[in-house]
Amino acid sequence: MPLYRQVSDALAERISCGGLVPGDRLPSEAELGAEFGVNRLTVRQAISELVRSGKLRVRQGVGTFVASAVPPIDIDVATLTVEAATARTTSAFSAHGWTVREQLLGRDEQDDPEARAQLDDPTGPLHRVRTLTVANGEPWILSSYWLPAELAGAVAEPSDGDVFAAVTHSNGLQLRYAWRSFSAAAATADDAQRLHVPVGSPLLIREGLNRDQDGRPVVYVHRRARADRARFVLRHEPD
Repeated sequence: MPLYRQVSDALAERISCGGLVPGDRLPSEAELGAEFGVNRLTVRQAISELVRSGKLRVRQGVGTFVASAVPPIDIDVATLTVEAATARTTSAFSAHGWTVREQLLGRDEQDDPEARAQLDDPTGPLHRVRTLTVANGEPWILSSYWLPAELAGAVAEPSDGDVFAAVTHSNGLQLRYAWRSFSAAAATADDAQRLHVPVGSPLLIREGLNRDQDGRPVVYVHRRARADRARFVLRHEPD
């Protein structure tokens, strides 16, 4: 096992056993190097591993601290309608006593080949709406929504913390899931800045298409969620 992994595992064990608790400041790289008999580069690699996993948090100019343990929120994906899924997700946050809202980051005309194909190649430009989901002041999920031009005008500031609500209420639509896919990716520089995570941190990727009550594809969405803050759950009802 690489030396940096041995150090990171030892520190992770110390955190899990309560030897280091949330808010504790980590000893300096020199002190940890002396303790484990390794150089400062090895210590730096070990700390980077723990920062990416969410166990440590770096405060520039201050030091490295043990991060507070935040249980991941379960986001249900088995409900048929978007409205029902949104209600269940909001309830999951509320159960922890957290407030959640979706902040508008920007709107533009941004053509995307996958989005255009999924929306059945609508005439005119595609409009993209970018948002950041924030829970109790902390960023959790970056989202991009692609819509045909005739629907995008409804989204000024997300209504009740929900872009889908703005689209449905303004256009008299009922949105339903067509499909959802799940994958993983490393955080880019933009992800890192928006989500307050190190570059290269694991993110959960969720993509999907939404149709209206008549079966017409109307919204294609791409979400990038912090892997240490959320998990997607597919529930199977008993027969």
